[in-house]
Amino acid sequence: MRKNTKRLIIGGVAVIVLGAIYAGLTFMPEQEDLDDAQSVSLISMDSDDLASVHVTPSSGTDYTVQFAHDDSGTAYTMIGGEADADYSESLLQELMNTACSVSARLVEEDCDDLSEYGLSESDSTCSIELTDSDEKTLVLIFGLSSDILSGTYCKLDDSNTVYLLDSDTAHALSQPQTYYRNMTVLGSYYSLSSELKSLTIDTMSDGTTVTIAARDTSDLDADTVDAYSTYVFTAPASYAADDNTLSTGILSDLQDAMTAQEIVEDNPTDLSKYGLDTPRTKLHITTNNLDATVLVGNTDEDEDGIYLMMEGGSTVFLSSASDFQFLDEDWNDWRSTNLMPCALHELDSIALTQDDVTQTVTITHVAADENEEADTDTETATLDGSDMTDDALQQLYLAVSTVNYVRLVDEPEQADAEAVLTLTMTDGSTRSLSFTKGGSREYLVSVDGGAFAYGIRQDDFTSILDAFTTGEDEGS
Repeated sequence: MRKNTKRLIIGGVAVIVLGAIYAGLTFMPEQEDLDDAQSVSLISMDSDDLASVHVTPSSGTDYTVQFAHDDSGTAYTMIGGEADADYSESLLQELMNTACSVSARLVEEDCDDLSEYGLSESDSTCSIELTDSDEKTLVLIFGLSSDILSGTYCKLDDSNTVYLLDSDTAHALSQPQTYYRNMTVLGSYYSLSSELKSLTIDTMSDGTTVTIAARDTSDLDADTVDAYSTYVFTAPASYAADDNTLSTGILSDLQDAMTAQEIVEDNPTDLSKYGLDTPRTKLHITTNNLDATVLVGNTDEDEDGIYLMMEGGSTVFLSSASDFQFLDEDWNDWRSTNLMPCALHELDSIALTQDDVTQTVTITHVAADENEEADTDTETATLDGSDMTDDALQQLYLAVSTVNYVRLVDEPEQADAEAVLTLTMTDGSTRSLSFTKGGSREYLVSVDGGAFAYGIRQDDFTSILDAFTTGEDEGS
């Protein structure tokens, strides 16, 4: 008996559910018929003719976006609501482009009961009103959305003809005003990996102020540019940067952080509650078109977000706290480990002094138009007056230009050098590396006569010795 009762209850529920689904479907066009329905252009307008879009959301404040067009482009002005806030020009442009070209599928002509589609006067509808440069207006009204049909019902102004608009377009045209707020802390989007001119971090967690600058390559040829890192440190000391470490680390994190997760407050009267009155650090960022300082404040209660604000700005943003973990890192980890980067065509000579004996490789540069057998500039070399093969020269160049340190010496010291490598550049300047034995299978290196501050693999040192020996053998 109990089993039969249970079955009757389950069966009754199933009938009710199926009946509800059937009743719902009877108010919708058949999917198969709708797929074959005619696609109709509801709005077709040149974006340069659009003067304004007035949006009435289903809930929230009405607002108007005005468009002013001239030869330099389009200017966007927000009116109503929080009109004084900062809005994203790219998002407003998307609104303009979307509103000027709207097509939908025909559902029902001369509908007798618009309430079936949520489009009656008593329904809570959303609408947009477009005004063109001739002050002609057009109103598009949105009704119910259908997950089954993946669309939103709509109609034009006083018409009783119902259309089905794809959900993405309907969603894009019915956003609240806050959707268009500019979430970029810098005011607009900048690609820090390609547009950055300089970045000053004042200060890291350990109190160090770090400045990274883009190398000036305006007077450098392509081969020279390829031999050097894109970025250099100018503070706390001058060092080449590791481009890959920067681009995949700090610059990538900052790129994410500069697009905020949330707008916390406009025109704040008390910055202390965000830690922005005495910020944790300041980030001074410059590009070709930007010179701005970002204040970094406290983390929020959950410690997942961190408060940011442009110095002199009016909006407090919340970004991901994890994007600022670089402040706790050792900035030395961002340095290039290459101690003697150079391009071959920059070298005039390479000398190695060891045991009071100096070997000198003299390099001659031959322009392409002087060498009929070569399409590009070439180099020839002699070792102590004897000709070197091209392979021997390339081996030596590779050895001297790829000396990489594997550790920084905690307490650099002066010491007697076992060997000194001196590069004389074509501009007359010199660079040098001095070597002395360190720990097991390690040599310590001094750059340009400084303290022995770098530990390198013994193999890097012996590869230089081997290159000179190879050149000597080939030249004899």
